[in-house]
Amino acid sequence: MSEMVLQFAGDYIGMGETTEERQNYLNSACSAWNIALLPLKNRNKAIKKYLKAYKRYNPYIDDEDCKAMQENLEKLIAEKERLLPDESRRILGGKIQVKSGQEHVTVLFATTKK
Repeated sequence: MSEMVLQFAGDYIGMGETTEERQNYLNSACSAWNIALLPLKNRNKAIKKYLKAYKRYNPYIDDEDCKAMQENLEKLIAEKERLLPDESRRILGGKIQVKSGQEHVTVLFATTKK
C-alpha cells in the first residue's frame, strides 16, 4: 500500500531535506489522497479546511506559502486520480521511520467491506 503513495507522491515527499520535512510532505500527500476521494463538489471546501488548519499549525507562513500548498494539494489530487483512479480506500495515516540507516514509509489504509 505504501508503494501506491510513493507512486503518486514520491517526488513530492522527496523534496524534504530531512526526515522530519519528508514526514510533513507525506502528511500533506495523505491529505491530498483523501481529498481526491471526495466528490468533485466537496473538494474545494476540503482544501480550504486543510489550508485553515495548515495556517493554524504554521503561524509563520505567509499567503504565498499557503498558495503554494494549495497548488501542491491540487497537483497531488490530480496525480492520484491519474495514476490510481480506482483506488478508493481512505488513508488513516503515514509514517517515515529510519531503520538500519534507511527511511521506510508505512501507510495505513482503512479497510473496506465488500
